[in-house]
Amino acid sequence: MRSALKYTAVAAAAATLPLAVAGSAGASSPSATPAAHQWTSTRWAGGPLLPVATNHVFGIGYASVTLRGDTARVTVDATGLLNGVPHAMHIHVDGNGTCPTAAASREHNGHRSIDVADAMKDYGMIGASLTTSGDTSPASALAVSRFPDKGTFHYSRTIQLSADTVKNIDAGKAVLVVHGIDYNHNGTYDNVLGASELDASLPAEATDPALCGTLYR
Repeated sequence: MRSALKYTAVAAAAATLPLAVAGSAGASSPSATPAAHQWTSTRWAGGPLLPVATNHVFGIGYASVTLRGDTARVTVDATGLLNGVPHAMHIHVDGNGTCPTAAASREHNGHRSIDVADAMKDYGMIGASLTTSGDTSPASALAVSRFPDKGTFHYSRTIQLSADTVKNIDAGKAVLVVHGIDYNHNGTYDNVLGASELDASLPAEATDPALCGTLYR
């Protein structure tokens, strides 16, 4: 019952999150943004970021993308995540355009959870890496030193997207995912779920999806 109440609470709070965490510590510095008049006749997509089922996350978030051509102004607000560790963020494409449900979970090191491989059919492959600086291609998927590292953060950056990523956003099938969980709530990424299937030098907690949301138009 307590878990159900917690999930109801985070879902209700997600809509007001941008106001709650705007200007919080750990904000990334946006790259140069075009003048306001250049953003007329744009397309917008966004929505709440909710906890990934079975991953013991009770944070919330909100994401938006303002798109003109292949240029996107991306903002992400999140709170309630593990503090002081990197949280990789990506726009995922070419999947079902949905977030994984509990049905996607499997046992990892004896614990039921959802890792990236479990969720791929739902939200797809990486279309863009939402780094705080430098490259934003899928090649930077695990550039852990260039992602937000606070439990509460505001991210804003203007980046170029691939044609395929733009197509997915316009079709309402792009999904934004924030990674990094504290499954056993001990204040650090550890090996409770074993090693990450993406990089054996990292614990699975560091790469497992935490918050997820479809970028609805």
